[in-house]
Amino acid sequence: MAAKHILYLTNTGLVSLVARGGRLTGRRVFATNAPGREDFGAYVEGLNGLATYVLTDLAEEDFRLDTIPHLGGKDREAVLSRKLAQIFRNSPYRHAIAQGREPDGRRDDRVVYTAITNGELLRPWIEILEKHRVPLEGILSSAVFSEKLLPDLGLTFPHALLVTFTPGGAIRQTYFREREIKFSRLTPVDLEEGDTLGGLLAGETARTWQYLDSQRYFTPADRLEVCVLVHAKDRAAVEPALRDFNQIHYRLVDIEQAAAKLGLKPPPLGSSAENLLAHELLQRGADNHFAPPESRRFAQVRRFKIGLQALSACVLAAGLGYGGWNLFLALQNREKDEQTGQRVATIKQELDEIQRAMPTQGVAGETMRDTVAFYAGALRGYPSIGEFLVPVSGALARFPRVQLSQLAWQAAETDAAMPTIQPIQPRNLPPVKALAKAGDATPTAAAAKGPGESSDSPFVPGRVTVALFEATVRVDGSGFRPALAEVEGLVKEINGLKGYKASIVDSPLDITPKVAILGRFADAPASPSEARFTFKVTRTSEAAP
Repeated sequence: MAAKHILYLTNTGLVSLVARGGRLTGRRVFATNAPGREDFGAYVEGLNGLATYVLTDLAEEDFRLDTIPHLGGKDREAVLSRKLAQIFRNSPYRHAIAQGREPDGRRDDRVVYTAITNGELLRPWIEILEKHRVPLEGILSSAVFSEKLLPDLGLTFPHALLVTFTPGGAIRQTYFREREIKFSRLTPVDLEEGDTLGGLLAGETARTWQYLDSQRYFTPADRLEVCVLVHAKDRAAVEPALRDFNQIHYRLVDIEQAAAKLGLKPPPLGSSAENLLAHELLQRGADNHFAPPESRRFAQVRRFKIGLQALSACVLAAGLGYGGWNLFLALQNREKDEQTGQRVATIKQELDEIQRAMPTQGVAGETMRDTVAFYAGALRGYPSIGEFLVPVSGALARFPRVQLSQLAWQAAETDAAMPTIQPIQPRNLPPVKALAKAGDATPTAAAAKGPGESSDSPFVPGRVTVALFEATVRVDGSGFRPALAEVEGLVKEINGLKGYKASIVDSPLDITPKVAILGRFADAPASPSEARFTFKVTRTSEAAP
């Protein structure tokens, strides 16, 4: 646990408590005068900027009860700030405590306003802290903070009056109703001749009960549990004067036993409760009550620096971890790298030996140049069947009545070339077919060679890709019109492809005047059949992707 500095301010002095490792290890007391403040300034300068909390236990601390309409978020904060400014306009050290809602009616919010009405008691000490750039985490009311002692010490009663002694020789009485603070007052211990501490305490407790009863906090069946934190050596001066009544019951709580419950070591040497409250603050923490934002700016800077240091440490740890992991992998693979290097050296040596053993095959410079030029100009962009057929297959897929039977393709000099295929007759011939008239030749897919494509040509440049497709189209009965429309649509679809040109070579049914139509007719409707047709597709090399 980080070291912390706790200041306990009373009307007569300032107690400085330094905590290291969760334990109070240092204590100094400073008087509330000019020499005391000078000593405190020199003392603070040597604490190296410890996080500091101020616990106030002053007679000038006032408490007001109020209700406000039930609001939420920023609206409630605005109402509370305005109310505090109206009630305690002369003090910057003020605080509002929300305590739930009323049980009936509009169910307004219950609020307790508290403030240090005489800010001059606190201001000189805060100025010293600001001068030495001390990170002030908060200014807390000891009366409000003492509520945390009740559950830890088993003092949770419907009506509890917690009585503590201050290091300035005073008695603090704080009333809690269902663990909610309602009232607190500080009474100096000023004993006259013949008076006892117990008698003073009994009289002050009775006056407090009368005030609370006048505020209608009690019913006749209620009882006020007065819990007095006292050291064993002061018990004899207190206990005899404390008598229980119907509505007042005293409980003396041994402060050493209370310290043992809270884990405070060593226990307090007297009845003063500042060590107990400081230890509880270390263990449980608390929100700021009175410190304005400008007084806490050095604490914010300190937290920012701590955050940067933590972030830097994380980045450094991550970097070290990453570097260590890489070093581990490097060391782990070092032996493998050496083995790989040895194998590479062996292979290189064998390659050198093979090259030395091989006869020299010299290649003339002009031959190499011509070979490279031939590859770059002719072979690199030479057409392939795959990239030629992919767009055509996409067009075929959109005409399900057409089924491809076979194709022949070649790279040619011009689009006049015609690949040759061996016709395949479909199984189910249509009932109607075309026959050539006497003296006319039936159109066939004869092979043709373009200019520059003689059988003596050793190499075809492949400027044009030519393919001859054989396919069948489904004919329903004797209805050739839909079949012809399907074929024409396919040819039109291929012609729409960039760089492609398609034409029908053998139609499913030639209806030109050069042929005669022969058909078979029967009583029953003809069954679906397949009509064979061929079409030619060309593409120039400039259109290839």
